[in-house]
Amino acid sequence: MTSSGPPDQRIAPRIPVHFHIRFRLLNSPSGEPAEPSLHNGNNLMANLSRTGFFLSTKNYLEVNSRIEIEFPLETIEAPLRGEAEVVRSNYHNFPSQGRYEYGLKFTLLPARDNEILLKFLEKTQPA
Repeated sequence: MTSSGPPDQRIAPRIPVHFHIRFRLLNSPSGEPAEPSLHNGNNLMANLSRTGFFLSTKNYLEVNSRIEIEFPLETIEAPLRGEAEVVRSNYHNFPSQGRYEYGLKFTLLPARDNEILLKFLEKTQPA
């Protein structure tokens, strides 16, 4: 049996979502200074898994940059907080519209937030 497309390298299945996410740069490969506070900037999370998420934003980020994140889930009142690292970028998709796209992996999620995330994903995964 042969595959007609490239293999899916994702570790965990992604769930389509449409969440606004706040973030701030913690560090970058080029040495950009850390941002002082979380900002919105029309940052949208388009899919989510237990290991990471897809981000569309007007903010330019470098691969291997680390960010602090905060995003809501419909099932809880307080937003989830943690850290993530940019593992892939698509700088060529929407730059004329002032948007960039990134794949990020979670690098730090407190145990409580990770448990909430896993329950949310379990509940929303297609059967």
